[in-house]
Amino acid sequence: MKLLIARSNFFSYSETFIDQQIRQLNPHAVLYEGWQPSNIHAGGSIYPFPLSLLIFRGSLRNLFPAFYQKAYTYFLKKYLLTTKTTCVLANYGPLGTHIFTACQESNIPFVVHFHGFDASEKKTIVRYGVEYRTILPLAKAVIVVSQVMKMDIEEICGPLKNLHVLPYGVDTEKFKPGTKASKQSIQLISVGRFTAKKAPIMSIKAFQILLEKFPTAHFTMIGDGELWEDAKKYVEENGLEKNVAFMGQQKPDLILEKLQEADIFIQHSIKTPSGDSEGTPNSILEASACGLPIVSTIHAGIPEAVIQGETGILVQENDFKAMGEALISIANDPTLRLKMGESARNHMLKNYEIKTQAEKLRGLLQ
Repeated sequence: MKLLIARSNFFSYSETFIDQQIRQLNPHAVLYEGWQPSNIHAGGSIYPFPLSLLIFRGSLRNLFPAFYQKAYTYFLKKYLLTTKTTCVLANYGPLGTHIFTACQESNIPFVVHFHGFDASEKKTIVRYGVEYRTILPLAKAVIVVSQVMKMDIEEICGPLKNLHVLPYGVDTEKFKPGTKASKQSIQLISVGRFTAKKAPIMSIKAFQILLEKFPTAHFTMIGDGELWEDAKKYVEENGLEKNVAFMGQQKPDLILEKLQEADIFIQHSIKTPSGDSEGTPNSILEASACGLPIVSTIHAGIPEAVIQGETGILVQENDFKAMGEALISIANDPTLRLKMGESARNHMLKNYEIKTQAEKLRGLLQ
C-alpha cells in the first residue's frame, strides 16, 4: 500500500491525533495546506515552479476559485499517478470534498476521516452538506471517532454501509501514571485550546465550587486560544490568581509531567450555538492513560471514553455547579480517586491503545 495522507495544517499542537496517525501508518507522502493541500511535507509542491509561487501567494485561489479547483484536481491527479499512490486518507470532511474528483478520475480509493466540527458545525454543513451526500457513499471508507458523530453523518447523508466508528488511540507506553510526590492540596489539570467548545471559564467556575471545600486546591490550565485572555480576566476579577496557573501552549513532555503530578483531569466540553463540537478529546485519553479520574461533560465521544461512575464523573453541558460537586466528591475520597484512575487506565489499555487502533485503521485502508 502506497498511502498518501492529506491534512490541512503542516503542524497544529491541537491535532496530535493526526500526528499520531502519520507516525503509526508511515505513509509514503503527506500533503498539507488548507482544504486543497498542495504542499508536500517532505518538501516541494504538487505544482511546478513558478505556478507553485503564484498559488502560495493566494491570488489564483482567491480570485478564481472554480478555475483553481479544476487546476488543483489536474495537478493532484498527476501527482497521485506519478507517485503510484494506491490509497488516499483525507483528514476532515471539507478536505475530502476537494480531493474527491482527482481520486475518482485516477481510480484511487479514498477514505475520509471526520474529527469533530466537520460533522456538526452548522455553517460547515451548509457549505459542504450537498457534497458530503455525493462523495461519502463513494468513499472506500468513512471514519468517525464516536457513535454521536456517526449519527451526525447519518443525519446528513442517511445510512452508509462504508461508515466506521474508530476512536483515536493513546500511547499507553508513554502516557502512564507517574510517582506522585506527597502534597497537601488537590491538583486539577486541563489541557486544550481555550475555545468555545471547551468552555474554559465553565471549568474555572466548577473549580471555584471546589475551592469552597478545599481552599488550597490548585488548577493548572495548559493551552492557549481565543478565550485565553477572557479566562485570565475572569480569574483576576474573582481573586483566583493564587489558585489558577495559566501555562499556555507547552511541549508534550511537560504536559505528560504535569498530568502525572495531577489528581483530577477536568474538561467542560459543550456544543456551541454554531454547532461546533468535539470528536473525542485526545487530552481525555492521555489523562486517563496516566491514571487520572476524569470530570467532564456528556458530550460527543466523551461518554465512550469515560465510563460514568467508574473512570470519572460526567455532567450535563453548561452545568458547572454539578461539575463542582463532582470535583468535591472525588477530592473528598482518595480511595475513589485511586480506583477511578486505575479503571481509567485499564479502559485505555483495553479499548484505546494506539497500536491496536492504528492496526484497525490500517486494515480499513488496505
